[in-house]
Amino acid sequence: MFPSLILWTHAAAGAIWVGACACFVIAGLALSAGSVDQRNFATNAAPKIDLLGLVAAIVLLVTGFINLMTAGVARRFVFSTAFMTVLAIKIALFIIMIMVMTWSMRIGAVIKAAVARERADAVPGAMTRMVRAHIAIVAMGGIALILGTWLMGS
Repeated sequence: MFPSLILWTHAAAGAIWVGACACFVIAGLALSAGSVDQRNFATNAAPKIDLLGLVAAIVLLVTGFINLMTAGVARRFVFSTAFMTVLAIKIALFIIMIMVMTWSMRIGAVIKAAVARERADAVPGAMTRMVRAHIAIVAMGGIALILGTWLMGS
């Protein structure tokens, strides 16, 4: 029962992270560049969406480690080359996704500071970079979720 709970929690955390980033992209693309709505989204909603993604990423990391230990004990830590390759790709994707997420969050902090200094003209360009970062996270997360499905069956 415990391994299934951890596995489903892991899958749900990945889906929440990717889903939060997808929502960020949809909202970011729907808002007019330079509008008050875009500024408000960048300073108020975006940090909350990113926090949700970050919490999901932490849960993903913890449950991923537990899943690996559970699979290792069951297999006496003898894994196939294909399993290790897929796992290495997933870990690399996770690291890159975290790097992109933190880069985007730093841009968000710059936007907030710019708006506080009444420099709202910086928002459209920064939002474009943040949306692109979230698109990249969604793409990499989608690949990682597919690879995770493969790992579940192996």
